[in-house]
Amino acid sequence: MSDSILIRHELNKLKILPPWGRKQGDQWDKWSNFVYELETLHEVWAQVNLVARREGLEVKAFGAYAVNRWYNHHTHDQILQLFLAHPATQPEANRKHHTVDFYLRGLPFDLKISHFPRAYPETIDYARQHPHHLAQWLYQHQSKQGRYHTGNRLFLILRNQTHPELSWQLRRDFAALEQRIHEFLDAPTLLGLTLPQPESQTTPQPWAAIIFHTK
Repeated sequence: MSDSILIRHELNKLKILPPWGRKQGDQWDKWSNFVYELETLHEVWAQVNLVARREGLEVKAFGAYAVNRWYNHHTHDQILQLFLAHPATQPEANRKHHTVDFYLRGLPFDLKISHFPRAYPETIDYARQHPHHLAQWLYQHQSKQGRYHTGNRLFLILRNQTHPELSWQLRRDFAALEQRIHEFLDAPTLLGLTLPQPESQTTPQPWAAIIFHTK
C-alpha cells in the first residue's frame, strides 16, 4: 500500500472530529508536533497517551488537539498533491516554506483550506458572485498568529450546505476535489487585491484565488 493510499484510508477512519477545545498555542503545538511524522490514528493516540502522561495533560483534551492537527496536516498535504499533479503548477522546493506551497503562472501561492466562515456578513451565493469581496475579507480577518501574511493565497472554501458542522469531512473528498481543482487550473481566475494597512506605510497588493467546494 502506497503512503498516499494508507494516509487516505486512515483519514477516512475518523468518524468524529472533536472540537479543538482551545486556541492553538506554541506549547501545545510543540507537544503535538509528532502529528507531522505519524500516518495512522493508532500511532497518534499512542503518542497522545505517552505525552499526556509525561506532561500531566488531560488525555481527551490533548487528544482532540492533536487529532485536529493531524487531520488538517495530512488533508492539506493530500490536497496539495492534487494541485501539483496539474501541469500548470510547480512545487516549492522547500517543503517547510511558511508562505509558499506551489507556483501558478510563475507566481508563488500559499494554499489555505477553510470552511466557509460563519462570521462572513454575506451568503455563500453572494461570495461566489463577488469573490473579490470574500478574498479581501479573508485576508483582513485572518489570524494574526502563525501563518499570518499578506502574500499570494489560494483559498479552498468548503461548505456542507445541509450540515455546515460536517464541512470538515469535505477535506477528504479527494475525487471531487481533484475535479474542482483541475477545472480551476485549466483556466485559472486570479484576483488582484489591495489590502489597506492602517499602521503601515506599505499597501500589500497580493494575487488571490478562490475555489469553492460545496455539497
